[in-house]
Amino acid sequence: MYHRTVLDNGLTVITCPMPRSRSVGTALLIGSGACHERDQEAGVSHFVEHLCFKGTERRPTAKDISCEIECIGGMLNASTSHEETAYLAKVTRPHMTTAIDVLVDIATHARFDGAEIEKERQVVIEEINMNLDIPQQRLGMLTDRLLWPGQPLGRDIAGSKETVSTIDRYTIVRYVNEHYLAGDMVACVAGDVPHAEVCREIEARCSDIPTGISTRGYRTDPEQHEPRVGIDRRDSEQAHICVACHGVSRFDSRRYALDTLGVVLGGGMSSRLFTEIREKRGLAYDVHSYAEHFLSSGSLVVYAGVDSGRINECLDALLHEMSRIKLGVEEDELARAKELMKGRLELRLEDTQNAALWFGGQQLLYGEILTVDEVSQRIDGVNSEEVVAIAEDILRSEYLSLAVVGPVDALPTPELPRL
Repeated sequence: MYHRTVLDNGLTVITCPMPRSRSVGTALLIGSGACHERDQEAGVSHFVEHLCFKGTERRPTAKDISCEIECIGGMLNASTSHEETAYLAKVTRPHMTTAIDVLVDIATHARFDGAEIEKERQVVIEEINMNLDIPQQRLGMLTDRLLWPGQPLGRDIAGSKETVSTIDRYTIVRYVNEHYLAGDMVACVAGDVPHAEVCREIEARCSDIPTGISTRGYRTDPEQHEPRVGIDRRDSEQAHICVACHGVSRFDSRRYALDTLGVVLGGGMSSRLFTEIREKRGLAYDVHSYAEHFLSSGSLVVYAGVDSGRINECLDALLHEMSRIKLGVEEDELARAKELMKGRLELRLEDTQNAALWFGGQQLLYGEILTVDEVSQRIDGVNSEEVVAIAEDILRSEYLSLAVVGPVDALPTPELPRL
């Protein structure tokens, strides 16, 4: 269940009643992320998110902000993705008003002090360096770059060291003025909270937020006509590999079929990939697959971490399983995948912070909210023919991209076997 109110300035307030919960999850979501940036300012969304924690007029320092939540036992965080920015706080029920006040303050009244910008610039660059040193993080960047070369979805969310080094205060303030608009904001609170009270608390703090809606679209070209390979050679114990292809957008009616395909293929310890790659062959400790959905594109990604001496064996096995799924999906494994998807969703939403993000994110990105029961009905409506059909559409050799991070110099382009 949820309640929704649109304030006079266009900001949407959502509450998710969770009567037995002693915590309150709050989320202030902005409909702007890395994909809405100009090329030369790549990383500004993430930079802004960092700087919002560095001081406001009422809370001048980063410690003033963090201590206000931590001194009541709460947690404060934020995240930037391709299409949204989220400011988050989780507190006990008596402190809900404090959480709302802090989130609205940092997201709408940040000072963007020049000295703090310069200090935080180096912090962000160190975060970029850290991600480049983590093979799985680097692999994700490389995979995105292969799928969407020269496009916003192909850029790293944090930007590059080069672009972050040139972002100045004028760029930061202009970006906030263009994108932090009330019509692009959703505030969601989950817990034992009265909707009317939440609306009053948020409205009292959001009256000065500029009205309007920013441009949500961005450049995307998912066309691919031949396989692509990208290798980042480095000394490591494992080779980390991803085989990926373009999927479908979040508005495509086939998205639940693609999600089901990803789970049948590599979701959980009873999936095809886990059974074949790990249990039968002993090739990898971690092997899995997942689907992602964006405004006008998407992807299906298969990951495995493997000894570099067995990478070809592992790749052959991955491609064999990806091709074999087009021959059909058994009813028992289809049922298993559906129950896993529904069960994981319900378990995740027992947490108030996750619930606030899930309900608020739907409103922000989809413009509508589906309840857990409605999502479950759509999952249950997927049949094996639809799973096979989406597999046949996207699992084709010319659509594949292979990304590798590890002690590897060269690999052949991936090709699905004919079965």
